Amino acid sequence: MKKTIKLVATASLILFSATFCMAQDLVRFYENAKVGYKDQSGNVVVPAKYEAGSEFFEGMALVLQNHLRGFINNKGEVAIRFIYSDASVFKGGLARVAKGSKNGYINQKGETIIPFDYQFADDFINGIARVEKDGKWGFIDKNAKEVIALKYENARNYSDGVAAVKLGNWGFIDGAGKVVIPMQFEDAQLFNSGQALVRKDNKSYYINKQGKWVKDLENPEAQEMKEMKERQQQAPAHK
Repeated sequence: MKKTIKLVATASLILFSATFCMAQDLVRFYENAKVGYKDQSGNVVVPAKYEAGSEFFEGMALVLQNHLRGFINNKGEVAIRFIYSDASVFKGGLARVAKGSKNGYINQKGETIIPFDYQFADDFINGIARVEKDGKWGFIDKNAKEVIALKYENARNYSDGVAAVKLGNWGFIDGAGKVVIPMQFEDAQLFNSGQALVRKDNKSYYINKQGKWVKDLENPEAQEMKEMKERQQQAPAHK
């Protein structure tokens, strides 16, 4: 009886270990300017053949082949075909993908969940995503419902519970879309630890969440370079 129990336990352990190993994400490596993937033991599962590739997110990796994006699973198999001109990794079960100049969202089966209606679309953060449609910006949920109406000339992501938006000038709205700091700035960045960098009358300075001055910008040249980089990262990638 003891021997039977021991054999069953050993078999269960082997099965668990095998399942666990199969479920583990692969590790990206580079060779001859190409990307491949190895298992946790260092064995090559996917030869270095892709032009680019991400790490694994939610069991999937974004890879580039012949200038088109697709996804592989943690077995190294192509799970979603190479049909997208641009894409981001999976977050919360959805990935932002593009066909030409239009963006939409797919699930891990490659099914279109949110149609390709947007000139720009961002990743979902806390259940909402920043999008642009017909030149207007706002935020949608995972059902494509406009939780913040697409009416702004531009918008930045939410941070510290507020988002910078532009209607003529830049100001800030809360999670319900209520204006909490009036549209008065030539530019406005994300809040971080209760402060946001803004520009008004060609002067850059930090404000608090009441819209009050906190301090001037000490190094405008370095900050200008940082802002330029952030704008490039957030700008629509029309291809």
